[in-house]
Amino acid sequence: MQLNLNLSQYLELIGSSLFLFFNMIMLIIIQKLSRPEYGSYKILMMVMTSLYVAYSAIEILVLPSYFIYEYTYFLFTTQFTQYQNMSQILIVTFCSIFACMQVVRAAQFIYRYFSVASLHYLCDKYFKGKRHIVWVSATILFFLNWFLVAWFVYGNYGVYPKELEDEIFERFDKNISQIAFTLVSYANLDDKGQIELNYLNIAMIIYLIFCASIPMIISLVCGIKTWLQIRSAIDITDKSKTLQKQERQLFTALLIQFIIPFLGNTVPMLILFACPALHISTEPYTNYISMSVPFYPIFDAIATTFIIKDYYRGVLKLFGLAKQTPDISSTIG
Repeated sequence: MQLNLNLSQYLELIGSSLFLFFNMIMLIIIQKLSRPEYGSYKILMMVMTSLYVAYSAIEILVLPSYFIYEYTYFLFTTQFTQYQNMSQILIVTFCSIFACMQVVRAAQFIYRYFSVASLHYLCDKYFKGKRHIVWVSATILFFLNWFLVAWFVYGNYGVYPKELEDEIFERFDKNISQIAFTLVSYANLDDKGQIELNYLNIAMIIYLIFCASIPMIISLVCGIKTWLQIRSAIDITDKSKTLQKQERQLFTALLIQFIIPFLGNTVPMLILFACPALHISTEPYTNYISMSVPFYPIFDAIATTFIIKDYYRGVLKLFGLAKQTPDISSTIG
């Protein structure tokens, strides 16, 4: 793969590579150092980390770049372009994995609330054995929903403003018909300079935002309920101090896993989607606005490792830096 990158793409490549490395390490940590008492929550953490790994691997392979032109949001591949059909699949999958992350994170928040509230029968009902199919099915449905909309509505089908084609060639020396991309065009200018709204693109972006808001609202509601449950001494007096401490660690780690992606991914993407809708140009800083996207999961993985003491002590032992401490058994729903 021949690399001909600008500064933002070099930073993106560095961030994505670190992203991939840290989350592959995180997979090993979760697999090896999770207590048996974590139960099905271990599976949820491993699935989320696996999605991070897939996300970063695609980002390294195609190095997506963002461009805002007039009323158009344009996401295109800058590498692996010699295989256009495969690149198109990868760039659409890249977008769709983001939807999967929201669903799995919502499932994590639901599980944490059930566990903290001692609703173990609900954990068994939805997160045990074959009943994992509930949240797994929701994840697959969200992926397919996002993939199909991005593929059939926003994919490269030769429909794009002629001015955008000229601008892409002038700015990036690329033929737009030969690259993989997703394109959201809110409006076009007709021959008289009048604005013509693209109602299909507008309707579908509103639909996708609505879909993305569902797991985020679930995460927020369950997060608040979990926090209130943890703060309520009456509701957790039947649990040991060790168990309460571990519940707080897992919840704090999950809360950080919600805040960091929201600030590092969701907010920049909302800005990039909103600017062309409001006819606001972000050039030439578009790719710097999204620069946090390849970096935020690094801090996510590091924060999780430091907050969950089982993982933190395990990493220290791995490097021979830990003092010997007695193992304390506990039970987590």
